Amino acid sequence: MRAEVVVVGGGITGVSAAYFLAREGARSIIVYEKNYIGSGSTFKCAGGIRASFTSQEHIVLMKRSIELWGELARELGVKYLRSGYLWLASRERDLERLKSYSAIHNSFGVPTRVVGPDFLSKVAPYVDSSRLAGALFDPLAGKACPFDATQKLYSVSRRMGVDYRFEEVTGLLAEGGSVRGVRTRTGDVHAEHVVVAAGVWSKPLLEKAGVDLPLAPEPHHAVITEEFGRLFDPLIIDVETGAYAVQTFEGHVLMGVEVPEEHLWEPTPRLDFLEKVVRVWSRWLPWLPRANLIRYWVGHYEVTPDHHPVLGPVSGVEGLYVATGFSGHGFMMGPVVGEELASWVLKGHSRTREARNLTVDRFREGRLIKELAVIG
Repeated sequence: MRAEVVVVGGGITGVSAAYFLAREGARSIIVYEKNYIGSGSTFKCAGGIRASFTSQEHIVLMKRSIELWGELARELGVKYLRSGYLWLASRERDLERLKSYSAIHNSFGVPTRVVGPDFLSKVAPYVDSSRLAGALFDPLAGKACPFDATQKLYSVSRRMGVDYRFEEVTGLLAEGGSVRGVRTRTGDVHAEHVVVAAGVWSKPLLEKAGVDLPLAPEPHHAVITEEFGRLFDPLIIDVETGAYAVQTFEGHVLMGVEVPEEHLWEPTPRLDFLEKVVRVWSRWLPWLPRANLIRYWVGHYEVTPDHHPVLGPVSGVEGLYVATGFSGHGFMMGPVVGEELASWVLKGHSRTREARNLTVDRFREGRLIKELAVIG
């Protein structure tokens, strides 16, 4: 079997890459997913989308990704809403930190601003403002439904001719400094280009080809409540703890907060997560202790040392590309990463300098990038 491009991984990154590759004229594309579409980290994420970061790479790429999310909503009917992010500060020192972030955002054209209780009561009527020192509102941010977005990209790319195969890729075929394809349990598939977008499982696969990514599997936990009517429009963040909460399109409240974790390939449920997430959010959502928690799960962030993804070609292995290490931001970056990968594969270069800054070479060359606004 032969293809022009093989994509390994059927999460948002893989299906987005397949969609943009097909849209830009790739002749034949095969996507391999070992389980089902979105079964890795994508269907476990909260669906938040923002450009309110502090690094130029994150901000510039996410501004473009937000444009593409709008296009996907108009053209494919993806459930996407620009409902904002609201960073809640109860301490003056956290509010000062948010003001410094806002100055960075504004310098890149991201119109965040500091707001008070009156604004909070309009966009988040069921959030208690009695302990609010101030908040940062990001009107460019929003949310999309991970299930809906991934399935629609999958369906439309299939209609465009992308071939999806549900089996595990067990190795990469490489010879003479070039990738030649992939090995599966049912045989070899030859390809001119291979894109590895398999989330945390990219690391062991690439190691078989002699490529060592500085990538660690970090468990993250989330829980969701029963359905409610309108409670709050923006995704809300407790700045003190980094906890987040978002009301889904169906009315559930999906919440997460960081708990100390070892790097584990097999994450396990933890009761102390549930205790912490309810304790943190009950300070802002006093009705939460009376709500029913209907589902709880654990997934992975694939974390790099600088919390930025690894994108683009792999030096020394012609035709091999990676897209992983998103450190919790993979869903929101899906569209722009798909577009950048299509440019790299079909034109031989990235669309932007910011994407080019994110190749794996930066670790070898000591060019790590600083990001302050990491949550979750």
